[in-house]
Amino acid sequence: MRCVRRTGWAMLIISAGLLCGCAAPKVDFSKIKQPARPAELDAYDVFIGSWTWDAEMLNADAPDNKWSGTAEWKWTLDKRSLNGHFVSQNQSTRFEAEGKWSWHPTEKTYLWGMFNNWGYPQRGVANYDAAAKSWRMDYKSVGLDGTTSYGRYTMTVVDGNTLDWTMVEWADLLHTVKKVEMTGKYTRKN
Repeated sequence: MRCVRRTGWAMLIISAGLLCGCAAPKVDFSKIKQPARPAELDAYDVFIGSWTWDAEMLNADAPDNKWSGTAEWKWTLDKRSLNGHFVSQNQSTRFEAEGKWSWHPTEKTYLWGMFNNWGYPQRGVANYDAAAKSWRMDYKSVGLDGTTSYGRYTMTVVDGNTLDWTMVEWADLLHTVKKVEMTGKYTRKN
């Protein structure tokens, strides 16, 4: 019985010590500072502003193969988050989408995501080639047909007022079954 009591007391003391040792330390906000804005975010500056665009869906019949729309990008959160709003339509279909783009400071990668008015999300990572002035944005999404898609946007900065782009979506991760293919051009509004 004495052994059981000793074991009980020992467990109580050890548990109390562990609980005290597991308490989170007080946060000292005098030692926490906002980090410098990553220079990588500057690559997004080319998108800032209002745009119109025209595109052709290469695997659709006329008149639904011709698309047009508008886009507006602006900085938020101390220029650490790029927000975009897009409207697009063809002869029979209209979409609206909103997205966010940023830079992950520890993973050292561009992240982005969008939702449209059909509720279909896109999320992915992006790479910027400064020499070619080109973005490659790979993503996973729910495609217009409601099934999983794997896609890629490519945007090339022609000049400060023109962006050429392509988009391809595949039904599979290996990119063997193409679902959608588009090519288009953004033109900055004056």
